Amino acid sequence: MTNRADAIAAVSITAAPIARVSLTWLLLAQALVVLPFVQHVPISITLLWLGCTFWRVQVFRMRARLPGTWIKSGLLVATAGGVYLARGSLVGLDAGAALLVAAFVLKMLEMNNRRDARVLIFLGFFCVAVGYLFEDNLLWALFSLLPVGALLAALIGLQQSDLAGKSADTLKLAFKLMAQAVPLILLLFVFFPRLDPLWSLPQPSNKGVTGLSDNMAPGDMAELSKSPALVFRASFEGPMPARNQLYWRGLTLEQFDGRRWSQSARAQTVQVPQWENVALRWPTALSWRPAVDLGCRASTWRKPRCPTCAR
Repeated sequence: MTNRADAIAAVSITAAPIARVSLTWLLLAQALVVLPFVQHVPISITLLWLGCTFWRVQVFRMRARLPGTWIKSGLLVATAGGVYLARGSLVGLDAGAALLVAAFVLKMLEMNNRRDARVLIFLGFFCVAVGYLFEDNLLWALFSLLPVGALLAALIGLQQSDLAGKSADTLKLAFKLMAQAVPLILLLFVFFPRLDPLWSLPQPSNKGVTGLSDNMAPGDMAELSKSPALVFRASFEGPMPARNQLYWRGLTLEQFDGRRWSQSARAQTVQVPQWENVALRWPTALSWRPAVDLGCRASTWRKPRCPTCAR
């Protein structure tokens, strides 16, 4: 009887509703987690986050209900479609990070008990770790303490009902736990060996690689370097063109938005010899491929278009 009563009590605590203070910490933690990803995920994910946050706040104010299964399924399909249209794939670092952030955001609309809240918190911790794949500098390391502290505060508020109404005590305990973990972090950093990963994904880099970037900012030129890595291999089905005709065309960056150079939306068509070639190896995550082509003048080379400038 005692074991059965304990099991029933544990289930009751897990299925208990979320306190308002804990929900406030969850909303704050989600904002701190998602904000650094705004520049790395499609705009649709940012709009989804704003919409889900507004919806959850309306539920918090008892002016709306949580969405049903059909609405949540529709949002999930629409989000996956938006990521595919923006990234061209659902596989890879950029697409995977976008889908992870989307799942983290949509979970807020599905959350209705403490068990769901814990899943949301664990997703938040994972999102913070994924952020290091995009930013690995000291500034991001310091900023990441804020979402981690907010997530810990939300977790403490869920587990300890006597602190559920005291935000200051909850936050104090969260940062106290983080401070206690600092010696262990330093110990692991110094003595734990760096092991090679079992698998890897193409990671973005702040350094430009000659001929492979699909966009470029003026500041990137300071770190532009030539890569000794293999670009690609190609074989021709038929006669091989002369060596002076082996001009491999990439992208022409002729549109400037005030910050970065990118490819123009207006394509220029020229008549060039047709060669049948097959790229056998292309060790990069870019979606475009070079082709044997002839050099031509950019359509707006003398006067680049800048949508943010009136000149």
